[in-house]
Amino acid sequence: MSGLETIVKFSYLSDENRWDAKRYQFDWLPELDEHDRGIIKLLDCLRDGEFSGQASAAQFHDLMIQAKAEGYSDDLVADWAPLFSYMNVIVYEEMRHGLVLGLLHQYVTDGNTDFIAATNVREFGKRYIWCYEERRYWDLYSYILSHLFSEVINTELYRDVVTRVHHPALKDALANVRNDEARHIAAWTALTKDLINADPEHKRRALASLERGLTYHNAMVHETYFEGLNKMLPLFISEQKNKLGPIKRISKQKFRILEELFGSDNPYSETEVQQIHLLYLGKAAGHTRARYSEEAEANIEFIA
Repeated sequence: MSGLETIVKFSYLSDENRWDAKRYQFDWLPELDEHDRGIIKLLDCLRDGEFSGQASAAQFHDLMIQAKAEGYSDDLVADWAPLFSYMNVIVYEEMRHGLVLGLLHQYVTDGNTDFIAATNVREFGKRYIWCYEERRYWDLYSYILSHLFSEVINTELYRDVVTRVHHPALKDALANVRNDEARHIAAWTALTKDLINADPEHKRRALASLERGLTYHNAMVHETYFEGLNKMLPLFISEQKNKLGPIKRISKQKFRILEELFGSDNPYSETEVQQIHLLYLGKAAGHTRARYSEEAEANIEFIA
């Protein structure tokens, strides 16, 4: 398919599968039991991560401007058009996810449902759109790969949370988000594959940036990412007798995508993908805040 055909395909899939947000008026909220309320209280950082999808669009443009200033050719720039176009679709859907989680979290913490009306637009912009200034972990290629592989993690996280909550309406709401994330995996995979196949230079650069793109979650643009990672890790265990269950699912999915994107040039085995993921989790364990550093290992300096 051409780039535009790929865009059209996944845009109409979004339209066909877009769920009714019911104006974010959930009359079933008072029915939530203490178990469900406890889980929702853990999802504030996940809300931040969803909203920071707004920063993704801003940072993508910033990275492209930076690349052009460094001599990136106009032909290579043109190949990115489908990805920048689909970003508009995906950012809208991530916004819906953040609104759902924000409303749920506000209700179980203070009993109010005016989350949307009460949110200060200026503070929202500072917190979620222009929040990437100190998060310079990526170039264009590692950033798009990070978005792709992060959707794998998002999908599996929501899959596990859905299995844990009790209320059927809450299950449905979170399953809707999970299904969006799964569709995003398919879309980013197809679009990234189109990009890589458009010019050998794209493949060369993508492989050079792969380690960071494979490991780092795009929500690291937000300050609460590592807090959320550690807070939600206990939820991220759907198979109680095998705590590696979700990690294995993630590794298998990531490896499948690597094979699709790079074929025989894929440098990692499935076992190596899992080891990389576990090493990253181990380094992040117990930390709540980090910042970009030129001197720190992998440019991540943990400060709390």
